[in-house]
Amino acid sequence: MLKGKTVIELTDVHTGKKEHYEDTNLVTEAAMDVLNCNIKGMLYNSTTFNGSTGDDWMLPLKKNIMGGILLYQNALEERADNIYAPLNNPLIGYASDDANNTEDIRRGSRNLTESKEVDGGYRFVWDFATSQANGTISAICLSNTLAGKGTQYAGNYMVRIGTWSANVQDKYKPYCMRGNKRVYIGEGYRLEMTTYNNSTQATLRKIHDDYLHAALVDRPLTRMTTEADEETTIELNHYPSYYHYIGGQKDGTEEPYNDNSGIWNYLYHGADGKWYGLVRRANRKYNYTSGNKDYYTHQNYEWYMDCIDGNKCTTQKIVAPSDISEFYSLGMSGKWLMCYTGNQVYRIDTTNVANIELVPNITYVSSTVWTYIVDDDIVINGWYFLNGEPKLYVRDTPDASYASWGRNQMTRYKTYALREWIFQSNVYNLYRELFLITPYLATINNLGTPVIKTADKTMKITYTITEE
Repeated sequence: MLKGKTVIELTDVHTGKKEHYEDTNLVTEAAMDVLNCNIKGMLYNSTTFNGSTGDDWMLPLKKNIMGGILLYQNALEERADNIYAPLNNPLIGYASDDANNTEDIRRGSRNLTESKEVDGGYRFVWDFATSQANGTISAICLSNTLAGKGTQYAGNYMVRIGTWSANVQDKYKPYCMRGNKRVYIGEGYRLEMTTYNNSTQATLRKIHDDYLHAALVDRPLTRMTTEADEETTIELNHYPSYYHYIGGQKDGTEEPYNDNSGIWNYLYHGADGKWYGLVRRANRKYNYTSGNKDYYTHQNYEWYMDCIDGNKCTTQKIVAPSDISEFYSLGMSGKWLMCYTGNQVYRIDTTNVANIELVPNITYVSSTVWTYIVDDDIVINGWYFLNGEPKLYVRDTPDASYASWGRNQMTRYKTYALREWIFQSNVYNLYRELFLITPYLATINNLGTPVIKTADKTMKITYTITEE
């Protein structure tokens, strides 16, 4: 069993006056989750982290798993299974296993002289200069070494530790692993919502797959499940994108924008269990007849939001930004359906579609390196969104250098995230990537009295953790 103690010392650089604070902490499940959550057996598949491979990056704990520190503005809920701070709890400061030689004003430095092994454990010491980690500090947590480096200069939030790929030509089905899935690792299944260009129906498939347990006759990492255990057909009453004709022989009729059976993904899973997406209707008005054929001209666009709840689809008209021809749904953030046109990002209130807002200070980029879905949340241009607002800058994820299906989606489980996707060249290939979400709370130390760090004070944090 691990036990920790924190000592904080503030020193006024003008008067030399010192303030001294001491507290003990709760050790969470995070460190054991890093060691024991072996999704698809990928931890056995030559994982690499922070320049080390195999179990060398995991052990001893003081090296990477508990090598960083995070300082939060607000107190954290003290539960062993509380392993990540809420996105709306400001991160005041952090530090890693080295000196901070950057201009990051939130990052401190490891005191390499005073940090050392002690009887039964290890003593970490970090120093923060007058310009660093200023603000109110209510909670201090040990965390991953790379979490302590922050994301100002590198993508240290989600760090890819393993990749795997294989030819699945003999197993693949066209609806699998597209950008319309929602994976539940703990429960052992994924949902796939599929819509087609020339169909007014959507198909929801529930496909079971065991992500966490060893198998008797196959290797979980190489398994690809495609057969649905449950399949539901939902009538949309329209095509995903379509023409509507006004006047002439086609008056009142509709045709798909692309008249083929290709898959058109536009529906995204929300935290409420429903699926949401935008539909474009292009109105075409009768112009003239020649040779018994009617000719139509483009009149305008109309936009609608679909909501699928169970086996029922509800469609509501929305008032989109003026003078646009493209408006696409991206994913969900709380009650908001996130959308874009050009490089502008909008949010639609799914509980009141009249409420459409431009998201300020964010630019849309299409690259899955910078924009992707995480379960029922979304990252846009490196910003992790919370309830429709960019809340935490997490930067980019590693490039795959492939055009692919489904690479825009990840799923989280405890301290890890899994990304599964399909790349087609001459054959279909399945790719799996495993990420460590580094800013976990290995310990939680809520201070009895919040510490106010200002620009006229230095701060030393001594964090001693021992085994009992």
